[in-house]
Amino acid sequence: MRNHWRRIMLALALGVAVTGASACKKDDSAAKAKAEADKKAAEEKAAADKKAIDDKAAAEKAEADKKAAEEKAVVERTEAKKKLQADYEAAERKATALKEKAAKATGAAKKNADAAVAELDKRWEALKADMAALDPTKSDTWDAGKKKIEDGTAEVNKALDSLEASIKKK
Repeated sequence: MRNHWRRIMLALALGVAVTGASACKKDDSAAKAKAEADKKAAEEKAAADKKAIDDKAAAEKAEADKKAAEEKAVVERTEAKKKLQADYEAAERKATALKEKAAKATGAAKKNADAAVAELDKRWEALKADMAALDPTKSDTWDAGKKKIEDGTAEVNKALDSLEASIKKK
């Protein structure tokens, strides 16, 4: 019996030891799983933070590129306006000279010249208003405004040619 109790006690001790070892393994594996989950969460957060930083940098670069392109376009439109202004001033000089000649005309030539001057003045005022409204910093209205001035300049030049022809008919 004594041996029997000894075996029972030995089995009981062995069982407690095995159960304790199992419990330690379970605690270790639970801790290991938690550590892996924490590591994975930290990696995902780091990746999300990196992506946010990369996205912000890309947005800032895109904004800088857009600003640079707009500044370049403003410079190009300013140069184009200078050319339009030069054409405008050349037409103005020609108009002034032709108006002086028209003022000296007589008879039927004077009547035709006066009509041509009136037409020129009408077209000139429209062109003058369009030139004043053209703003190289406004990309949304630039193309339409430029086209309007080019068309207006062509109309003024036609009126100048008409005036010149009426003056030469003396």
